[in-house]
Amino acid sequence: MALFVSRWGDPNAGKHALLIHGLTSSSGTWTRIAQGLTAEGYSVIAPDLLGHGCSQRATDYTLSAFVNALRPLFEPTQPRFSLVIAHSFGSIVALALLALLPPARTIPVILLDPPLLPTGRIPARQQRKENVPKAWEMIVKEITELQTVEELQAAHPQWSKEDAVWKVLGAQLCDVEAIKGAIEQNQPWSFMYLLENIPSNIRLTILMADPRQHPACEMSAVEVYSQIRSIVVEGSSHSIHRDYPEKVLRTALDSIIEL
Repeated sequence: MALFVSRWGDPNAGKHALLIHGLTSSSGTWTRIAQGLTAEGYSVIAPDLLGHGCSQRATDYTLSAFVNALRPLFEPTQPRFSLVIAHSFGSIVALALLALLPPARTIPVILLDPPLLPTGRIPARQQRKENVPKAWEMIVKEITELQTVEELQAAHPQWSKEDAVWKVLGAQLCDVEAIKGAIEQNQPWSFMYLLENIPSNIRLTILMADPRQHPACEMSAVEVYSQIRSIVVEGSSHSIHRDYPEKVLRTALDSIIEL
């Protein structure tokens, strides 16, 4: 599957970052984060996921299909990533790709409000589309009931105009069949198993939305994993990279300094 890839910075830089967006979005959503990373000397790559942005449409929207479409970015001829940042469902894709990262070096991976449900409280067999109608309705409405840039900025005053523009463009370019396929073909909607075998060279940090903002990830879901650093971003919605890009950048850069 051919994927469109956005790039920032000098491709010959010695440091390379991979950014993976979530459902209904596109690679452009990372513009502010990418600019911050290039200022720190990074070359940045951000793909449009299957069925999103300018990437190819498909009929297979299983997690495996999303992962396989990104495999060419990990071929020997490609630069080796030393940092990964991913949002929402993109975080799930990132978790499934961890084994492809260079094993000989420690790599920070920052996940932004990944949809990791506390399966101990919500059995996997119950995590089906018909049992999460609010989430289903919310995701599809982002495409079928587009808000204007002005409406988004009014609702999210901390967003830049660029954030709002890319949010609208991402929704316009997204194929609704990709969203339906992603949800219907990945049942049960439970990905906690991906946390069971994190490679030892991965330094994993999860930034979670404020509990008052209906986060996709809850502390109770991941606090049992001692190797994962979990941080709640107070005041943030699910769109942490738009709400507080400086927090995302600082977390990523601090993770590198701590290596």
